[in-house]
Amino acid sequence: MMHPARHLHRHPRNTESHDAIRIGFTIIELLVVMGILILLAVLTGISVRQVSQGARLSSGSNQVIAALGMARAYAIQNNKTVMLTFVVNVDPNKVSEGETVELVLAESTGQISTRYSGNQWYDERYVPVPGLPAVALPRGIKIAGPLNTAYVGGGSNGVPQDDLWVTQPGGDWRVAGGTIFSQEIGRQIGVIFGPDGTLITRNVQGAGGSGAVVWPYLDADRNNVPEILNPNGYGGILQYVAYDAVGDECDVHPVQWLAVYDDAELRRARGDGNWAGESGEDIRNSRITNWVDDFGIPIFFNRYTGVAETVNP
Repeated sequence: MMHPARHLHRHPRNTESHDAIRIGFTIIELLVVMGILILLAVLTGISVRQVSQGARLSSGSNQVIAALGMARAYAIQNNKTVMLTFVVNVDPNKVSEGETVELVLAESTGQISTRYSGNQWYDERYVPVPGLPAVALPRGIKIAGPLNTAYVGGGSNGVPQDDLWVTQPGGDWRVAGGTIFSQEIGRQIGVIFGPDGTLITRNVQGAGGSGAVVWPYLDADRNNVPEILNPNGYGGILQYVAYDAVGDECDVHPVQWLAVYDDAELRRARGDGNWAGESGEDIRNSRITNWVDDFGIPIFFNRYTGVAETVNP
């Protein structure tokens, strides 16, 4: 018996419901990708910061070497004794931004004045070279020199320590009575070249065997008065050697070598919370010394010519 033909109908597959192609990511995949992106961002940030720090330090070192060369050339050309010194400057309208260090070339006037009566303590006056503006280092870059000059009293027991680095003041700056100052005890250091271009490395503790103390100082405002601001009220001889205010004309330590270092990075990495006042001076100097020894760029001088040379760490 013949059966009517069956009509078979093929139903198309429902691709949306049975064999759908998965589009998008699972939450786990998204978290993995986000983690990788965050890690790359962190590594990139660290790399950029390190490159930036290295560039600032290298730029500061080059500026100092160039300034030392110019100072030596000026001494020879003009047959004068000159001093390259390093001073802090703070914008009174932006005190929170901190200090910058400026390179100032000064020449000796040959004038000697009494600083501390009754103790054979005298000052030799230096004035900025006319028409030569100060050169600012990149913010955060500072210059250190050895504490090679003795004085009586004050931090570090007042004795010279060639293996201890000292530098310009920093930290939190304040304004009172028109004076911008810090509670950190810094030191003003300078490099002195003679008329023949050689480095003068005299220790100011003795002058010609007489026992008299003759310190160089920078008369920045040219008023013929060594103005000690002493905003923190230090007593005795410390008030004359402590560098703690903008415009302070304290005694300058003549040094026989230098180092350029990143003070901002030092403070960020190791902190500066206990560096203030006389109680913090030795701590500050010790931390700076350790950092400069590890990460600073030393600058030495040829003993015969006075030419400055860097030694990269």
